[in-house]
Amino acid sequence: MKSQRHVVVVGAGITGLTAAYVLSNDEPRVRVTLLERRERVGGNIETERREGFLLDGGPDSFLSTKREGAELCRELGLGSDLIVPRPEAKKVYMVHRGRLEPMPGGLALAIPTQIGPMLTTPLVSFPGKLRMLGDLVLPRRRDTGDESIEDFIARRFGREAARRLAAPLLGGIYAGDIGELSVLSTFPQLVDVEKKHGSLARGLLALQLARARQNGGAKKSGDAPSPFMSLKGGMGALVAALTEKLPAGTVQTGRTALGVERAGEGWRVLLEGDTRVEADAVIFASPAHVTAKLVPDAELGRELSSIPYLTTATVFFAFPRAGLERPLDGVGFVAPKGEAEVIAGTWVSSKWDGRAPDDHVLVRAFLGGARAKVDISGSSDEELAAVAMRSLEGLMGKLGKPSLTRVFRYVDANPQPTVGHGARMARIEERLKGMPGLYVAGAAYDGVGIPDCVRQARTVAKRLRDERL
Repeated sequence: MKSQRHVVVVGAGITGLTAAYVLSNDEPRVRVTLLERRERVGGNIETERREGFLLDGGPDSFLSTKREGAELCRELGLGSDLIVPRPEAKKVYMVHRGRLEPMPGGLALAIPTQIGPMLTTPLVSFPGKLRMLGDLVLPRRRDTGDESIEDFIARRFGREAARRLAAPLLGGIYAGDIGELSVLSTFPQLVDVEKKHGSLARGLLALQLARARQNGGAKKSGDAPSPFMSLKGGMGALVAALTEKLPAGTVQTGRTALGVERAGEGWRVLLEGDTRVEADAVIFASPAHVTAKLVPDAELGRELSSIPYLTTATVFFAFPRAGLERPLDGVGFVAPKGEAEVIAGTWVSSKWDGRAPDDHVLVRAFLGGARAKVDISGSSDEELAAVAMRSLEGLMGKLGKPSLTRVFRYVDANPQPTVGHGARMARIEERLKGMPGLYVAGAAYDGVGIPDCVRQARTVAKRLRDERL
């Protein structure tokens, strides 16, 4: 046995960084090389400081209900930097007939757990509200096959509720179309609730009450803690902390992988510039459509390339607070299909402390995705900013002249786990069995959030140790 094994990780997003960190710190017999084609690490996580503002171009938080994200932050010494949204930032709005309407209370994963707020909200018609009550009496589904999020919600609550509530709230997480996204691969907890309780509303309410009892008693409506966490220095602080923990020379930016081929009992990674890196194992933490071009198996490449991706952009504006027409009294808003040119907006400085000077507000607009109204890749920054400004002012009133504008683009960076994704993943795993020493992990496979990517990185690192070391 070699005294030291060499593992190459392709892609330095949160998955690749975590895998490299776990292997470098837990296994002294392993040397890791982390290859990244860009000049920066972090993937979709991108934090900038500009003129006193803190901008998270990609994800600005992670779910605390999935423990892997917060646990990694604490492990890296960032525990004291963990923050939750501001206490007053509870209200979320939805665009309805050109106006911002408050979301009804008691929604959990777009599922109503309280009847009162749903009866009074204008977001759903009276016939739609009657149909939503069907969830309380309809039998649970016996078929175990996959279905879309839209079909799943429509079966329990009706098509209107699926399109008015679930599409912007659940589909918005993926910037995707809930008529295409797999419920089993995106929100399996909802499928489990139906199996156990039948009614989603009753089942989620029971889970909320159980959590409240664990926390010392039932909480008043509206007092439930936010499920989101961030870091004082933005999510880029997590990327920086991971990078600092890696041994010198581990991270190699500006290195583009062109392919992987078998080399004896190990693998050879071919790089631009006619260079090669020998490895005992390779972890692909790159986007699936990139990995598809690198793997040495045509069928595996076809399966990987069949995972769809969407393009999005985030546009930031900073405005003097004194020039606003309306107070930014909440987290922000989401927009159902056909209601706005943007798909969502975040009132960043209302949501998080430390993101803007006191006399300014920071706002973020989301463009693109499955409901793109503008060509993200083909439009200039000025054109994207103009679309975002027009939409924001149409919903929020006069905003004044921005003192800062910044556009971030994420081209083909949003994976879409469509119906049948679970079966596709089974086929990918089966192909990989014939190529020992090759592994895939990341947002395209088993969850898109930061905790999901951290979990996958730890899982693949453990598998690699068990199988190859």
